[in-house]
Parts: sequence; C-alpha cells; structure tokens
Amino acid sequence: MLMHILAHTEEDEYSCAETFALLDEYVETAVKNEADAALVMPLVKHHLDVCPDCHKEFEALLRILETDYSS
Repeated sequence: MLMHILAHTEEDEYSCAETFALLDEYVETAVKNEADAALVMPLVKHHLDVCPDCHKEFEALLRILETDYSS
C-alpha cells in the first residue's frame, strides 16, 4: 500500500486534514454529479483515490446524502 501511495504522490496534494475540511462540499457535489466534483475539486479527488481512510469517510458521507436525497 505504501508503494502505491508513493507512486501516486504529486507535488500539489492535499493532506488528510485539508481533504477532510473540504469533504462535505465534495460529497454534496458528487451526489449531484461525481464527474463535476472531480473537475471542480481535483486535488480532493486525487487524495480520495490514494488514501483509503479518507475514501472510507467519503463513502460513508455519500451513502448518508444519497439516502437523504432519495427520501
């Protein structure tokens, strides 16, 4: 896993704290259109792609919002 993360490290990246601070906004955009979220917030998308812990948080928030929108 560490080698995967190192191989996908870029110069401009968000930390977990920076990603977490933007996660609500990213998830709200992703519920409407995930491709738009990736275009608007590419550094958040990249971090979620390489960080399993943050990705789990994203998935949990996404499920909650999708449930709210479908009700």
